[in-house]
Amino acid sequence: MNRFSVCAAALVAVASGAAQAHGIAGDRVFPPTLTIDDPAVGDELSLPTFSTLHNGAAADGSAPGNREFDLGGEWDKTITEHLGVSINLDYTRLLQDGGGSVAGWQDVVLGLKYQAYVNPEHEFMASVGVVRDLGGTGAAGVVTNGGVGSTTPTVYVGKGLGDLPIGALRPLAVTGVAGYQVSDQSNVSSNQWNVGWSLQYSIPYLQQHVKDLGLPAVIAGLTPLVEVNLAIPTAAGAQTTGTIAPGLLYDADTWQLGIEALIPATHATHTGIGMIAQLHFFLDDLFPASLGKPLF
Repeated sequence: MNRFSVCAAALVAVASGAAQAHGIAGDRVFPPTLTIDDPAVGDELSLPTFSTLHNGAAADGSAPGNREFDLGGEWDKTITEHLGVSINLDYTRLLQDGGGSVAGWQDVVLGLKYQAYVNPEHEFMASVGVVRDLGGTGAAGVVTNGGVGSTTPTVYVGKGLGDLPIGALRPLAVTGVAGYQVSDQSNVSSNQWNVGWSLQYSIPYLQQHVKDLGLPAVIAGLTPLVEVNLAIPTAAGAQTTGTIAPGLLYDADTWQLGIEALIPATHATHTGIGMIAQLHFFLDDLFPASLGKPLF
């Protein structure tokens, strides 16, 4: 959601990089994004995250279409300045097209992330980690992986374009994730690559580091962005699915609000256009002496 040689090289080469709250690399702040994970380690809480979309009927007619509603949250906690853990819980309700409904929890998802490198001059950040889906912890009627768990070694990167010579382009930034998801039972749920990236235009960066345009506070806190999130199965004949998610983030001192559309990225993604919204809290600003500081 890499191979171990890449991870090891990154860890050895850059272990001296300093971790920063909110994904800071020089003048760049990499904000938390909604459909892919950002490259930073921090003390943060996403609560709630709400999404909805329409799932098409199974191609073989084995299952009807449904309207899906998801409500969840994620807690990110730093163990040390560079090392963090996370836990993600989501509750799903499916309203079947032909009538009836089913609801329940998705599998519990745990994460471990190490912020390996920060280059302030070039606004670059890299982290490595692993994501564990605890198969069997979710409700059988709503999980889409057959109740099978998985482990996903993952690389996270972020690059701000503040070193460009053209001022209007300097607020741009890109982030990306790439991981190989290893299923506990690949004959039931295929191994797959989880790949995603975002393109962001930070108006706070424009105001603070390029030119103060005197914009109203509401506009000055916005970051327009688009995220792409793909699942690429390795099983023969399996098709790539995913979403394209354009939207906006608004950053305040201690919280962030984001909203994005969810647009099918491939023909095999049998969904309609949906949406996702998230309220995100920076615990290191809210509770700097307790919940918001590393354990060690």
